[in-house]
Amino acid sequence: MLSRLLPLARVTFLEALRQRFFGFLLVLGVALALAALPLRAIDFGHGELKFLADLGFGVTLLFGSILAVVLPAQLLYAELDNRTALTLLAKPVGRAEFLLGKFLGAWAVLAVFALVITGVVGAILLLREPEVAAKAARLNATPPELSLGGLASHAGLQVLRLGLVAALTLLIGSLARTFLYTVVVGSLAVLAGQLVWIAQDALQRPETDGLLRAGLWVASRAFPNLQMFNLGETLVLAPSKADAAMVLDPALAGAGYLAVLLALGCLAFRRREI
Repeated sequence: MLSRLLPLARVTFLEALRQRFFGFLLVLGVALALAALPLRAIDFGHGELKFLADLGFGVTLLFGSILAVVLPAQLLYAELDNRTALTLLAKPVGRAEFLLGKFLGAWAVLAVFALVITGVVGAILLLREPEVAAKAARLNATPPELSLGGLASHAGLQVLRLGLVAALTLLIGSLARTFLYTVVVGSLAVLAGQLVWIAQDALQRPETDGLLRAGLWVASRAFPNLQMFNLGETLVLAPSKADAAMVLDPALAGAGYLAVLLALGCLAFRRREI
């Protein structure tokens, strides 16, 4: 299976790298991350490093989510609309292998995006950290914390989050008939994933009962909680408050959801008429 899956993933990866949409978002994301330097005076009362980190991590969250919805759908429907999928599936390539190859290729590109933006943010933080620490020392204030290990953990969580969005998009694309429908529903699913924490929080309230509790329980399980991956500020700028469970819990939950979404996507794609 790997002998057929890996070439598909490689071709998909190279095809995705050539997409103008990917290049545009990557350049725009890097530009916005770098723009934090001249804008760092506008800190809204927060520390400089926090402002720089929040802006950079926000770029990964927003542009990465857009890319993780559009890119897999674009790659899938390019094969379906051009009928090249029929040629591939006529060979000894199963439908599950076809979809998984598309996912792995798209996920690799999304990983490149997340790692590049995170690397730029890390370089900016390292550049500014000595001056900010010196300023804190002059003011007898607590110097800022900066953890490169936390930055690496955050990058890994973002790669997993983008993989979840890509898998969710491919599941929708396996059921839908048009690229536009897949992108719209995929975007709404990402929004739902960002708001799952509200349902989970409501379930903890004792006054929530009956049908509302049942509905909230279903909603909180149907979509992965994408908000649980937004730990960049704590992991990078407050490593003393972080522990292994803070990273391990979302990583395990994300891996579980990823396996389920891919399994459902492969099952749906097997039943799809091409």
